[in-house]
Amino acid sequence: MKRRRFFFLGAFLFSLAFLFAQDVSQERLVRIPLWAQRDVYPGYFDETVSDGEKANNVARAGEGEYAVPVRKIREIAPFMLEGMVYGWNFSYTPYDKARGVEEIFEFEPVQSFSDGQIKRIHYANPWTDDVNLYAWIEFQRDENQLALYKSWLSIVNPRIKGVGYAKLSEGFDGIKQAAGVALREAVRNYERTKIKTKPKEISGTVLMSKEPQIGINAGRYMVTLEFFMEIDRIVEYKTF
Repeated sequence: MKRRRFFFLGAFLFSLAFLFAQDVSQERLVRIPLWAQRDVYPGYFDETVSDGEKANNVARAGEGEYAVPVRKIREIAPFMLEGMVYGWNFSYTPYDKARGVEEIFEFEPVQSFSDGQIKRIHYANPWTDDVNLYAWIEFQRDENQLALYKSWLSIVNPRIKGVGYAKLSEGFDGIKQAAGVALREAVRNYERTKIKTKPKEISGTVLMSKEPQIGINAGRYMVTLEFFMEIDRIVEYKTF
């Protein structure tokens, strides 16, 4: 019962914090909530230490019992921030049964974070429950990054949204896979509803327009992402 109570309390606090985040502008300060499961394997944590003391330990560079979940959050943070600060390039080939074409989807960051930029990531206000370690991830855009963001806002780009799933056992790779599936689903939905004739290939760039939502559904990671999208090219089939 105690474990169940802490789980719902933690979920409520995280949901409350997430709601407050909706009112925070992502223009200058990018701020997103992330979490990692703290129960990496049975008996890993010392239950004699209070949750408040455990949360304070996060500030010590992930030492001791929080080393694993802190490392996981630090692995996820640059990947998500790259999608919000620089965006991702994508290439999508839709499935076409009649032509014997398999679906292919690839994506990569427009620009990866340098070591110096990774050091600028701030991990703020950590807290825990019996299940997860949570933290706010903050990144201050520099002038060039701010100009890039404003250029996206100044152009009327399509807004797309997708949801992706992946196995919990995949860890960080699972979150990255689910994010890729979310982007693929967003592009696929756009292609099916906005493009009259099925194309051979679509390529373009997206910039995350809102903070990612990462949760668990039916024993899988569930990642919901929203984007601005700029299409670079649409390749059509010349003949059937």
